[in-house]
Amino acid sequence: MKKRISFCLIIAMMIAGAMFLAGCAGSDPAPTSNVNTGNVMIVTPDAHTQGGSEATPGPAETADRTSPATEGPASDAGTATPGKTADQSPTGTATPVITKTPDPTATPTVKPTQGSGNIPDNTPVYGSSESARMVPIEGREEEVYCVTLDQNKEYWDCPVSKLGHIFVHNLVAFPELDLAINPNSKWHDWNNTTVEYVRLLESLYEKNYVLIDANYIFDYQYKDGRLVANLKKSIKLPKGKTGVIISCDNVCFPEDEHGTGRIDKIVVYEGHIASYTYFADGTEEYSYERDVCDITEQFCLKHPDFSFAGARLLLACSGDAGILGYRTDTRYASKGYDVEKERADAREVIKYLKEHGFYFGCHSYAHLDLRTLTGSKLDKEFDSWNTQVKPLIGYTPFYVYPFGNWVEYGTEQYTRLVDEGFHVMYATSMNDILVNGTYNHRDVGNIYGERFIYCGKTMVAYAEKGVFDKYGDVYELYDNEGRYIKLYR
Repeated sequence: MKKRISFCLIIAMMIAGAMFLAGCAGSDPAPTSNVNTGNVMIVTPDAHTQGGSEATPGPAETADRTSPATEGPASDAGTATPGKTADQSPTGTATPVITKTPDPTATPTVKPTQGSGNIPDNTPVYGSSESARMVPIEGREEEVYCVTLDQNKEYWDCPVSKLGHIFVHNLVAFPELDLAINPNSKWHDWNNTTVEYVRLLESLYEKNYVLIDANYIFDYQYKDGRLVANLKKSIKLPKGKTGVIISCDNVCFPEDEHGTGRIDKIVVYEGHIASYTYFADGTEEYSYERDVCDITEQFCLKHPDFSFAGARLLLACSGDAGILGYRTDTRYASKGYDVEKERADAREVIKYLKEHGFYFGCHSYAHLDLRTLTGSKLDKEFDSWNTQVKPLIGYTPFYVYPFGNWVEYGTEQYTRLVDEGFHVMYATSMNDILVNGTYNHRDVGNIYGERFIYCGKTMVAYAEKGVFDKYGDVYELYDNEGRYIKLYR
């Protein structure tokens, strides 16, 4: 009898064990390490869930000119990211995985929707009842931004002090590809996913913000024979609305970023701004939902009242890797590129962007810290900008400091900026202000402005500090699905 009972127990244990193993086989493998630090959980994915085992090169980890890891908030934000990074690498390496293979016919992922009134393409108005235009100044290369208001609308005088200026980088369009290459990706630190950028636009719209052109807040006048900018005290906006500027830095999409989770270049596809990406398997994608330009354009088509006078984004370009994804710098001729064709293609896109409310700024030529350049190096920097980039995008009064590092008034670098015609100089901080004369910038007619940084790193660092509240709920904006750092209440 005892032998029979023992035998039955053994059989039952074997059956239970088999059922347990079957259940484990059907569940997701656990991550190799989870680090819980209050509201933040850092999840390191298991390499075996990401694809094969062969190593695939990813973005450089060094602080070079293209790495967004080096361009972030002011010093008060730089040490605020919680969690650890030293032991989060998975047990093996992984090959990139594309969860959604693009259609080889290159059909857009989202069909464009036309704004009310059937407004044709290639007009600056493009769904807005106000019209904006740049008026050339006779005998000079500068232009003045002018707006014609809709007489059927009510407007109010919005104080410039109430305006916002949000700064982003180009987006992580394919988070799964990025994380497969490098689970602790720097793109994820200083960039946003497409989900986060769409959520930002939706939140701004719900909070009654409207996109404005940064040119709108400045008056221009001559001083000692030079055109200079002065900050307005207020601007006319639709009643109940507050203005916000959105700028995007380093819009170049260099070759070494291709295949790392970002798009390859900005194009015009079927009459609308689109993102183009070429994948390792030879397929191509034209999409209206992958990066800041196409997403913003589609959002404004859906919500024309989100854009004041047709305004879109300030695109701050650096130049030595080309612009907008085109290899427009003459040094690419030695790499086999037809530089003249690249420039012609870029000009077509630039023309379209300008006609649809986008405008440009200088993010330097070589993405170098301006404070470190003097003498011949400073000459080379601006000579290169004037020959390689300016002929493509035209004159701009906006200089956007690389790495957010501004230069002091009266320095050699500051004097050169003014001599080159840059009257508005943007750095980065969390103060979210636009002011005429902060720090040691006292030169009347040249504006120093700060920008609010929207990225994964600052959302984590400032989640509990309330600085995002005017734009949205950090916990609702943050994309837990697309990030290795999880953010919970």
